[in-house]
Amino acid sequence: MLAGPLLTAIATSKNFAAFFATRLRPAGYFEGEMSNSRPFPDLDPTDRQILSILQRDARIANTELADEIGLTPAPTLRRVRRLEEEGVIHRYVALLDPKLVNRDLMVMVRVTLDKQTKQGFQDFAEHMRARPEVLECYLCLGDTDYLLKVCVPNLDAYQRFLVDVLAAIPGVRNTDSTIVVKQEKYTTSLPLDEG
Repeated sequence: MLAGPLLTAIATSKNFAAFFATRLRPAGYFEGEMSNSRPFPDLDPTDRQILSILQRDARIANTELADEIGLTPAPTLRRVRRLEEEGVIHRYVALLDPKLVNRDLMVMVRVTLDKQTKQGFQDFAEHMRARPEVLECYLCLGDTDYLLKVCVPNLDAYQRFLVDVLAAIPGVRNTDSTIVVKQEKYTTSLPLDEG
């Protein structure tokens, strides 16, 4: 729960979306920064096509990528390199099957802190970044301060995480866990439609 000046700023903002775009857009999201210093790069339709293809298959050969978008390999490679340099393409990864690596218990955890202070947020986020079983950690507005996606081998492992890690962090007031029974949709691809 964020309170005080932030909620007042949101409440008095005439354009809620503009408020988030200008004040809260996490430009350095992957590095844990909350800065508005990095501008949005201009993406033309060809850039968007390249990004859609790479989101589907990051190991595609440059020549195949060039064929799919209708360019020759050299300008295709220049575009990919530019997208990497601008930070649009953050990194390339391999996506694993959790069941085959014995990490098939997924738990969504809502965490409420006892005080909403900058130091409290920083300390909690630092703890979560250090935990390999925490795949995702989001600072939220509303009744929940943080939403976590936790992946562990089994319920015993989750209980140890809950008791020995989460409950041991100073400032954690409440946790609410939801065990995922079935994953109905999973994608890492961002929609790249105009607008």
